[in-house]
Amino acid sequence: MDRRELNRMFDALAPAPGREAELLDRLLRNDTRRRRPMKNWKRVVIGVAAAALLVTGAAAATVTGVSQRLLAYLGVTPEDSQAAELLIPGAMAVDITKEDNGAVFHVSQVLRDRTSIMVLADFTAPEGVSLWMGGTDDEPPFIGSESLYGGGNHYFMDEAGEKIDLGLSSAYDYRWEFLEDDDPMDNHVSVVFLVKLPQGDLISGKAASMRIPVGSLTYATVNQETGLPRRIEVYPGQWSCDVPLPQKDIGWSQPADAFVGRLDGADITIKGAYLSPVNLLVTVGREGGEKLFGDAEVRWWYLLNLSEDDIILKDKDGNLVPLAPAYLGGGIIGDEEALLMYRLADVTDPARLQGGSITLSLDCGAVTLPLDDLAPVEP
Repeated sequence: MDRRELNRMFDALAPAPGREAELLDRLLRNDTRRRRPMKNWKRVVIGVAAAALLVTGAAAATVTGVSQRLLAYLGVTPEDSQAAELLIPGAMAVDITKEDNGAVFHVSQVLRDRTSIMVLADFTAPEGVSLWMGGTDDEPPFIGSESLYGGGNHYFMDEAGEKIDLGLSSAYDYRWEFLEDDDPMDNHVSVVFLVKLPQGDLISGKAASMRIPVGSLTYATVNQETGLPRRIEVYPGQWSCDVPLPQKDIGWSQPADAFVGRLDGADITIKGAYLSPVNLLVTVGREGGEKLFGDAEVRWWYLLNLSEDDIILKDKDGNLVPLAPAYLGGGIIGDEEALLMYRLADVTDPARLQGGSITLSLDCGAVTLPLDDLAPVEP
């Protein structure tokens, strides 16, 4: 198991603080369970701002369509107007500008469903400055703040602009991702700030906006002599800002109580499913059995660390709806619940999935959940 794979495991199913060393040791001793090798773990990051900053710029809370750049990020072609229409209710056009150290950070759009928030932004340095941050065709640069527990200087606010604690699980996290760049050596990059929300329903009706932490443009690489990571600063500054959040949930959901099997004496069930045009969320319940510590906790983690090959989604006509290789993550909520998040390979109308099914293949058993009762989430 390489470090990239471990990062994915810990990021998706974060333990309680202070438990990393014990669980890492157990995972390394059980690495024969892993099915697929992971690529090199080089990362490019925008550093998190260390202190609260004044925010400039105004947000225009209007819905004018979805940016073609954001659609391209989701794999939607300009000709696919139907896919774009599915996303419009969850999109908000904004115009927020923050300047520091001669560079400009500009936010133009926000898109959300229950499980994720995507913010489209541009970073422009002065003419003559190159923002090249390494990477190859096989391993492109990656912008992100991949804190093991998320949180940090990213937070949500109510309508009055006051910071609020929504009680999100430790697996909630955020990161930055590059968009395709025709000239990576120039002074401009376009990025998406991606927030994953295993308990995203908690923000509905409560969070009016969120803080984006934007610090020095930095990338992480590996010291070839020591094999240890090191960070290289490309452009210093602070551009943190607040962005409004669309309030409509564009997803469909269905409660469930489908028994899967038993693990360490506990009953494992599927408690519900959520589908938006871009994401799938499955809630897994655990009742009874051993307390979550030691080997029991490690087995619970492995049970939930599923690849897109372990879950099959079909529409009402029985056609396979493919999932993207990018696993968004999830998290364990106490001793009794876990959430699994997946990105759909293509933007898909949830109405097409009503009457379809989800099949999960877990080590303790397999189950097929009919989606006969899948219905739009109430606004």
